[in-house]
Amino acid sequence: MKPRRWILPLLVAAVLAATALAYRHPAVMIQISEQIWACFG
Repeated sequence: MKPRRWILPLLVAAVLAATALAYRHPAVMIQISEQIWACFG
């Protein structure tokens, strides 16, 4: 069963929209960067 052609573009659009919305809230970006930094520290 083949996946439909619109699933991948819809997924990409959702990820881009979530990223754009996250940039509207600086506290979210700070929290994410601190969590990423904690992985290496």
